[in-house]
Amino acid sequence: MESKRVQIKFLPSNKYNGIIIPYALCRELGIDDKKQMVVQLGQKRLMTRILKVQRADRAIWIPPAIRLNLAIPFDGDLHVKVTGDTLRLGPVVGILTVGISMTDNQLVSARSSFFKHLLSAQRGESIYYFLFTPSDVDWSTNTVRGMFLRGDANGLTWRRLTVPLPDVVYNRIPDRHSEKLLSVTNFIKRLEENTDAKMFNPTFFNKWSIHQRLVDHPLANRHIPETHVAPTVQKVDHMLKKYGMVYLKPVTGSLGLGILKLTYRPGIGYFCRYHSHSQNVVRRYRSLATLLQNHLPKSRFSNYLVQQGINLIKFKDRPLDFRVHAHKNRENQWVVAAIAAKIAGLGSVTTHVRTGGTVILGQDLLKQVFPQNSTYMEQQVKETAILLAKAIESRLNQNIGELGFDIGIDHKGHIWMFEANSRPGRSIFKASSLKDADSQSIRLIVDYSKFLANFN
Repeated sequence: MESKRVQIKFLPSNKYNGIIIPYALCRELGIDDKKQMVVQLGQKRLMTRILKVQRADRAIWIPPAIRLNLAIPFDGDLHVKVTGDTLRLGPVVGILTVGISMTDNQLVSARSSFFKHLLSAQRGESIYYFLFTPSDVDWSTNTVRGMFLRGDANGLTWRRLTVPLPDVVYNRIPDRHSEKLLSVTNFIKRLEENTDAKMFNPTFFNKWSIHQRLVDHPLANRHIPETHVAPTVQKVDHMLKKYGMVYLKPVTGSLGLGILKLTYRPGIGYFCRYHSHSQNVVRRYRSLATLLQNHLPKSRFSNYLVQQGINLIKFKDRPLDFRVHAHKNRENQWVVAAIAAKIAGLGSVTTHVRTGGTVILGQDLLKQVFPQNSTYMEQQVKETAILLAKAIESRLNQNIGELGFDIGIDHKGHIWMFEANSRPGRSIFKASSLKDADSQSIRLIVDYSKFLANFN
């Protein structure tokens, strides 16, 4: 059955040994013949009596003892769903991260504004939505000391409250180093082995592993540039002679760090472009071996890949590509929440803002570059992103709720995927033109969480 929205209210005493539900709500939930049921919130369960009363409200009244046993953090609107002999309350959704704490009802983190914005999507959704770290979990009671963003007379305030281990965990571990911490790996292992909680976006992607999974996909492979891992000098030279331009990228890199752009001009030499100390740099070499020796010692070759260069469309003589932010919705379908055009800075290897790039709404850019068929190109970008998302999902045994694609369009109008990010950064949403897309994106995270928790 579909979930119903109700109010959770707390009784002042344990006078009633059970939970109180109005007759009309019992009939609506199909439990008018039940005298006792298992009540579940997140990973906490309790067998209790069902006391039916004649009331006009849509409230479930909880006595103090049951509230304490189920670790219900606060009253208010919530969803309820009946599955067999279990009355489920929820959903309970936790955002997993590290490197945060609370002092005097203030979140202490360099990412506090990001998390505050992320949790703002709970408005009107009737869920328990909170932040937590592995150290906040008490496995002996299946509870978490969660960090909630609560509204009061003074506005929004951070509060620590005890809540059950969640139905769904949204993984926002910030980087690969943190992902390997023992506290994080142990938490994920115990969550998988000891609960029925579901996690989405569980791991960072490796560029090469994603390439391997898509290069032989019958639908996605036409959008994948030729790529080789741990290339030899001969392989790089062959690719340069074949395409005239290649990129050397760290296999596990992000934010455009460590990327080298190589071009070859017969009779003139090899050119290497890169970003260093806030500057975009270009160097010319007569031999490829010397270039690579200076910029990429053999000891680092195994951690790099070489990728076919694409002659991208340009805006005001500057190359551009697109960040496409795709999400799963509450029907478990892929949708595109945002298309951001990233225009390269002068002389930049990449289109990243940190190297001088500019971000504008993708639809606006497409209208300028493709004035006659911008609507068609926008649809092609969206369809390609969804195709790629489905392809990645089909090759990975993971719940994936969002993906960030770096996509380029060449001069022939063909669409290429350069990277897929499992925990995409949100810097594109700082652009004022992407404000609405930002709001849709964070709402879709909640929608997919409700789907995974089976509270549609």
